[in-house]
Amino acid sequence: MKNVLAIVGVVVLALAAFIGWQYMKIQRALTGPAKEIVSESIERNGDVWHASFVSKIEGTPDEVYQAFSQPERLSETMPENYPQSKLVSSEGNKKVVDFIAKIDILPPGFKVQNPRIEFTYYPAEKRITTKTIDFQLADITSEYKFEAADGGKSTIVRLEQQNKPKTASIVESLQKGAIRETYITQVRAATKGIATEKAKTAGAPKAG
Repeated sequence: MKNVLAIVGVVVLALAAFIGWQYMKIQRALTGPAKEIVSESIERNGDVWHASFVSKIEGTPDEVYQAFSQPERLSETMPENYPQSKLVSSEGNKKVVDFIAKIDILPPGFKVQNPRIEFTYYPAEKRITTKTIDFQLADITSEYKFEAADGGKSTIVRLEQQNKPKTASIVESLQKGAIRETYITQVRAATKGIATEKAKTAGAPKAG
C-alpha cells in the first residue's frame, strides 16, 4: 500500500511540475521580453484583434525587405516552426503560399495549422501586405513597412495586423500569445536568412 501511495505521490508531483512549467512557458510567450520586439500592442476590439509590432533588424532595408519577400523559404530557415512553405503561385507582384505552421502556445488540436496566404509586394514603397485565404482559424490581414535606421545599416520593421478568429475554442490569452509568437518567428526567420546570405557572400570567391 505504501508503495502505491508513493507512486501516486510521484505522479502527482510530476503532473504538478509539468502544469507549472506549461504555465510559465505560456506566460513568457504572452508577456516575456523578446529581443525581436522593440514595441508592441495587441488589443481586442469587438471580435477583431488589432496588433502592432515594431522591430529593429540589422541589415539594410533592401536586405530585410528581400528576406520578408521569400515566405516560401520559411521551411528552410525555420523548419521546426514551418515544416512546409510551398509556393502555389507567383504572378506579378503577388505570391500565394501554403504553410504548415507549428504554434507552440496553442492547445493540442490547434498547434499545427495550415494557412494559405496571399502576399502582395510594393518594392518601391518597401511595403508588403498579406491576407489569409480560407483559413479555418481566423481571417488575418497584415501590412509590413520597412524604414532605414542607423544610416541605412539597420531597418525598422512595422507590422499592423487585423485578426478575426473563427473559433471560440481558444481562450483570449492564447489567441493573443499566438499572434505574438507568429510575429517573433517571422522576425527570427528574416534575421537568420539575412545572416545566411551574408555568410554566402563573404565566402564566395572574389572575381579577378
